[in-house]
Amino acid sequence: MTFWSGLSLLPDVDVIGFSFGVNYGDPWGHRGATHSLMFAVALGVAVGVAARRYDRPALRTAMVAIAVLVSHALLDTMTDGGLGCALLWPFDLTRYFAPWRPIPVAPIGLAFLSVYGGMVAAVELLIFVPAIFFALSARPIAKRRAGVFLALWLVSLGVVWLNEGTREAIVGLILREDTAYTPGFSTAAFRTIGPGRSELAVRQALGPPFRELWFYTPADSRPPDQRAAAELTGCSAIALAGGAVVTTLDSEVCRSRGVTVGASQMEVGKRLGAPLESCWQYTWSPGGRPYRERVVCFASGRVTTVVKRWS
Repeated sequence: MTFWSGLSLLPDVDVIGFSFGVNYGDPWGHRGATHSLMFAVALGVAVGVAARRYDRPALRTAMVAIAVLVSHALLDTMTDGGLGCALLWPFDLTRYFAPWRPIPVAPIGLAFLSVYGGMVAAVELLIFVPAIFFALSARPIAKRRAGVFLALWLVSLGVVWLNEGTREAIVGLILREDTAYTPGFSTAAFRTIGPGRSELAVRQALGPPFRELWFYTPADSRPPDQRAAAELTGCSAIALAGGAVVTTLDSEVCRSRGVTVGASQMEVGKRLGAPLESCWQYTWSPGGRPYRERVVCFASGRVTTVVKRWS
């Protein structure tokens, strides 16, 4: 049980890459190569070969190992946040999501040891409790007891799992949420936003954001046609609200470039050029308490990431 449980978690070893500068969306980033079918097959075959040393059936062990690893990636595609999984790596780097995404995405790292992380664990436990119960049962289960158990499970699942609004409301009540939304925001419209949508399409669907984050990189790492306009050695991140700068990451460098708090969005564009990446924030907490974070991020004017989580 310990071995198979550990193997099922192995694809998430990619989170180590965050400490070495690997970005979430990179091929070896989180939910990248280690969540591919190729990785599952290669590692499963290796497990099958190793099983022969311990007098275990190689073919059966390899097939079970592949199924365990593939199930991790497929279940990740059914989560309601983060990025999709690069199932077809190395042939295709596209990140895939399943059409149906009822599983709440889990926070990464130590953030899992939080109230929200506990809620995610509780929901996952509820989803898979029949499989756990069956796996740990030493004796056959009476049909009547099994029927009552399954009926209770389905009712609980319908309340917590199938109805996202109910689940979010329960989590919000426990966390004492304080979520404020922009005037044009709607949950239904937010669900339609996906990778590849243009900034204009997002603005038409959700209205203007509460805050925009613009990200720049040093000039020598930009494409040649953008270096002259940028000429940056810093001023890597700027936050705008209401069409004006509200904060900068590298204040001294930004000031030397003529970008200060209160500068207009148009002025920033003239002095620094268009940002390579940006994120639009549609929710916040006026009281500084937990809230439903809804953010859309872009690169070159197209959606790359849709953030939907508790913050």
